[in-house]
Amino acid sequence: MPELAEVELARRQWAACHGDTIIDLNVHNKARIYRDCPSAALGILKGKILRSSHAHGKRMLFTFAPELHLEVHLGMSGKLSTAPPNYPEQKHDHLILHTAKAALIFNDYRMFGRVMLHDCANPWADLPPQPQDSKFSLIHVRKLIKRHPKKPLKALLLDQNACPGIGNWMADEICWRLGIHPGIATGTLEAKKLRKEIRFVTFGSLKHVADKNTKASSDGFAPGSYVANVPPKNWLFQHRWKKGGICPKCKTALARDTIASRTTAWCPNCQF
Repeated sequence: MPELAEVELARRQWAACHGDTIIDLNVHNKARIYRDCPSAALGILKGKILRSSHAHGKRMLFTFAPELHLEVHLGMSGKLSTAPPNYPEQKHDHLILHTAKAALIFNDYRMFGRVMLHDCANPWADLPPQPQDSKFSLIHVRKLIKRHPKKPLKALLLDQNACPGIGNWMADEICWRLGIHPGIATGTLEAKKLRKEIRFVTFGSLKHVADKNTKASSDGFAPGSYVANVPPKNWLFQHRWKKGGICPKCKTALARDTIASRTTAWCPNCQF
């Protein structure tokens, strides 16, 4: 599933059309992406200007008016892209917003993604702080540790109410940089070190995934399509799923198991 930097990269595809008016739209009425919002309701976007957009964790919000927002979740296989105005609809294109300059496409072949409409001023007012936010402070991290002392570290990192946007690869990266086994109890952790590595991986992933990929790939953004610019070889990311993958620090063969219901990679020599 796309994580915070991948979601930010996806958001930027449609952000190129800020200021454009939606002149038409295509929807697949029975697509599962509309399970939280009837597809017919999106007709309200016709004639509206896409004014701004924001990402929070694994979700995106596209604002058309002070109290009209389209929220998009990519799910497992969703991707956003733009194409010329005469773009012919393709298989699995479940939502297309047309402007005079471009078509804004949401394609999702597995349909775990979803869209929602919000008609309030700030639909995200109650969301927890993201790791890159100033409110993700040392005090905040201490409270998380105190609140979840018995929770495995990886489970805490994957909890979207605790660390919005962090997913499987980022969680493994943080645990590896801490030199701590992903299954260790959260209550044993030092808040300052935990916050430092969470923010290092967060800002690093935004830099290497989102900032270095200013254009969509030929098929639009999709998880993994940015592989030419993944984090550098001294990150675990480059080695975690390779056959015979080794730790970038000590060259020990990586171990793998299921932790917090997710396949997990770690170094048995560096992480204990």
